[in-house]
Amino acid sequence: MKTSQTKVATLLIGLAAGGILADQATACTRVFLNNYPGYMISARNLDFFGPVDPALVITPRGVDHNGGDNPKAAKWKTRYGSVVIYADGVFPMDGMNEKGLAGHTQYYANGSQIQTSNKDKPVLESRAWLSYILDNFSTVNEAVSAIKNDVRLEAKRMPIDYASDTKHIAIEDLSGDSAIIEIDNGKVNIYHDKSYQVMTNQPSFDKQLINWAKYKNAPREKIPGGQEPDQRFVRASFNLKNVPQPDNKDQAQGFILSVVNNVADPIGYPESKEEQKELAVYEQYTKHPEQNKGDATYWTTIADLSHHEYHFKSVFAASQVWVDLGQINFDAQQPVRQIKHLANYAQKGWEGNILTKAEPVKP
Repeated sequence: MKTSQTKVATLLIGLAAGGILADQATACTRVFLNNYPGYMISARNLDFFGPVDPALVITPRGVDHNGGDNPKAAKWKTRYGSVVIYADGVFPMDGMNEKGLAGHTQYYANGSQIQTSNKDKPVLESRAWLSYILDNFSTVNEAVSAIKNDVRLEAKRMPIDYASDTKHIAIEDLSGDSAIIEIDNGKVNIYHDKSYQVMTNQPSFDKQLINWAKYKNAPREKIPGGQEPDQRFVRASFNLKNVPQPDNKDQAQGFILSVVNNVADPIGYPESKEEQKELAVYEQYTKHPEQNKGDATYWTTIADLSHHEYHFKSVFAASQVWVDLGQINFDAQQPVRQIKHLANYAQKGWEGNILTKAEPVKP
């Protein structure tokens, strides 16, 4: 196994050096509607070669967590309960906590993804970035301060069919605050402002903002319609700017879904030769190859911070499902629970609120 992982690491380095790690193949988009009081709501697409066998994990307060395998890894007990999507059942990638703080990891690669500063701080490996934020903090301000001062970020590859070591993070809270966290050649850059409503992939967020500035006052016929990260960033930003005032939570959820759907990949979106090479890197770890139907938006989540709901929409279904965080007992001593193989909910006959489908995780 060690030899196999070494080969994969070598291949990844080689692909990255040659500029072959295609943006389109590992594209995702996060959007945050924070224009209207009482309707703080975000959504994200998971664009990949397959659904990465997502599981919904419900974690109560008081659970021991750590920052990874590093001997200097951070350690903590969960302060806030959360609902989180885990890729392949092991990598926390998207979710929200009981206080209305939400977070999303998406593909991003810009040089070394190991922080060069904060060398005296506890290590936080990429598989723990989102857990650390949602477990410990109730606001963007709190999370940003801790990431700046209390930990050292290190991206680390896991042997799963998902890119675990090339990530950046978007977070947002109930007040409408937002931040984007990226590592660029070892330097952690944090962009913190309520106006930062969109995150796609590279280039770096500052360059995305410069590009978006060219289109802020453009007519709709000038808005790019492609699927490259910079074009999705512009299109999502333009559409968010024009979302009308929702009259109720259902409208708000529908409005944010319409925005994120406009930057989604249809199932079987054509792959380039470069993307096919990238697929080979992750394909060897796929436990459910029958579900990999080519490049696509495999699922979308909606985090309704104002109404404490977390929704999940699979490309394998016409409908969506959700959980109501207000119905969850997050008290310490409650078991960690999960809903496995979440992308298959329609095939199981599930619809609507699926909280009752959550089962305790076996020790």
